[in-house]
Amino acid sequence: MKLRADQLPRHVSEPLRPLYVVFGDEILLQQEAADTLRKAARAQGYSERELHHAERGSDWNELLASANNLSLFGDKKILEIRFSGKPDTTAAATLERYASDPSPDTLLLLLLPKLDGTAQKAKWFVACENAGASVAVPQIDAHSLPDWLRNRLQQAGLRGDAEAFSLLLERVEGNLLAAQQEVEKLRLLATDGLLTAELVRHAVGDSSRYNVYDLADCALAGDAVKAARMLAGLRAEGQADSVVMWALAKDARALAALREGLDAGQPLNALLQQNGIWQKRQPLFQRALQRTGTALARTLVQESLALDQAIKGQSPERAGDVLLRLTMAIAGHPLFIPAAG
Repeated sequence: MKLRADQLPRHVSEPLRPLYVVFGDEILLQQEAADTLRKAARAQGYSERELHHAERGSDWNELLASANNLSLFGDKKILEIRFSGKPDTTAAATLERYASDPSPDTLLLLLLPKLDGTAQKAKWFVACENAGASVAVPQIDAHSLPDWLRNRLQQAGLRGDAEAFSLLLERVEGNLLAAQQEVEKLRLLATDGLLTAELVRHAVGDSSRYNVYDLADCALAGDAVKAARMLAGLRAEGQADSVVMWALAKDARALAALREGLDAGQPLNALLQQNGIWQKRQPLFQRALQRTGTALARTLVQESLALDQAIKGQSPERAGDVLLRLTMAIAGHPLFIPAAG
């Protein structure tokens, strides 16, 4: 059975299945999904809980025995296993074998990071899903965060004006754990549930957290101000310049190649496929192409080369300066105006 995280509250009102795989990179949402399952399990008589962390060299035979053995008091139990990555060969084989005949007195709860399509087709995953259920935790990206945050504020009984919401969104962006903590804090501080910009400014610290993928998407979307803020945040957090370059430069080169192909009369759909642009990101590139002329495309290539040289120490320029120039150029706001063409 496949479940979305938002389907869990209704699902757990019925008898639980013997096995659940909860996976996704949003730690807060994964914790909330696991909490929902644990609470329902306790209500259904699973009075004990064992927690294990899957590591290389883990004794999977011992874990399998623990799953099949009754507790000392004959009570049903929750066996929770947390993974830092995909199960290794031994773990996968053990899980596949257990899923073929799960214990009726044990709820096996597996917590994993995000799994790609290939991992979800693996024998161990399919076996676990058939024996129980998989719960995919959604990724809350920059586009879905405003709706998510509005929903959390509404659940907390908070309401406010656009300025207060925008300020809160800016200060917690990319960090759901911090966002939820700040919502709880504001719920206690707000008078009659009214959220003001002044309250947010004084009560909420800047805990925004970004990744290089968010930065690349933001630049392609043309939001230069936000992209500059995200770049500064990444560098302040210690993200390696080479990693940021990897995300930005590959998009810059792809954008330049698309413009060159269009100028040569090639069809856009074919160009997107040739340059390996994922379908999900194609609208971003299409939007960026509307503001990227031939001269700006040349600038993208030049800045990508300049960035590579700066990071390797082959030029006197500072990598941070060139990163900002490349980011602004992708966003359609080059700091140096290219010649017409």
